[in-house]
Amino acid sequence: MQKKQKINILVTGATGFIGSHLCEELVKKKYNVFGLSSLNNFQNIKSLLRQKKIHLLRGDIRNLNFLKKIIKKHQIKTIFHLAAVLPGKNDLDNPFLLFEVNAKGTLNLLNAAYLTGVKKFIYASSSSVYSEPAQYLPVDENHPTRPSTIYGISKLEGELYCNSYSKAMNITILRYCGAYGKGQDSHYATYRFINQALNNEPITIYGDGRQTSDFTYINDIVQGTILAMEKNKPGIYNISSGKETSIIDLAQKIIKLTDSKSKIILSKKNTNRPFRFFLDISKAHKLLGYSPLSLKEGLSRYISDIKN
Repeated sequence: MQKKQKINILVTGATGFIGSHLCEELVKKKYNVFGLSSLNNFQNIKSLLRQKKIHLLRGDIRNLNFLKKIIKKHQIKTIFHLAAVLPGKNDLDNPFLLFEVNAKGTLNLLNAAYLTGVKKFIYASSSSVYSEPAQYLPVDENHPTRPSTIYGISKLEGELYCNSYSKAMNITILRYCGAYGKGQDSHYATYRFINQALNNEPITIYGDGRQTSDFTYINDIVQGTILAMEKNKPGIYNISSGKETSIIDLAQKIIKLTDSKSKIILSKKNTNRPFRFFLDISKAHKLLGYSPLSLKEGLSRYISDIKN
């Protein structure tokens, strides 16, 4: 019996928070993974590199000729596009970098994929493409897309480029929301609250704490992303917990799970998201079989990771 040939997969943004977790899971599933990164910090995939289970490529998605060369050389048939400049405190300070990487970089990659015969393209978008505050809740994939930030605009531009190439290859767009987990930057609320709770320090919340969001455990983000490839049902999907959680409820859950003596302090400093927000994931559940963990289970695993 002839042995089934491994699929060569390219993951852009392979050393990032979500990208590194995705690479790790793809390797576990025995896929042949090529990780692309422009960064010098390989901490997130150090274990994979040490075990020689990933092929790391250094380069920039703004270089079209480079992209065509590596895709052709390594016979890539599936691309997970996660490389992006993330939102900063003020996107207006550097809007052109967001455009160059998130929008034009996506167009470069799509064009390179088209010219080299790639079959599947999974684009990591964001819930930031939706209008904020939401016009209705929960926010489904048909909700108006009128982003209020340069970051959200740049991700929506990427989606529009994906739409234009959708007749040439199978393209799936995933709108992530509120990812948290091992390897997350320290300025995110989930990480900050857990560390403060573990040290019995006060937990500061901006505003009245009633603003809500959709917090999604990193393993669920990865699960939904891989399902998008394996189920092969192109389209746009929300990938999140699908549950609404207030910031004050998040802090209280973390205090309880860590058995902490921390007290919650409400700051008069304004929050940058003073509204309710969460996604409808029924489409991903029905068509992809996506089923995320509860917030309690996700937080428990994350707390265990931080402790260890």
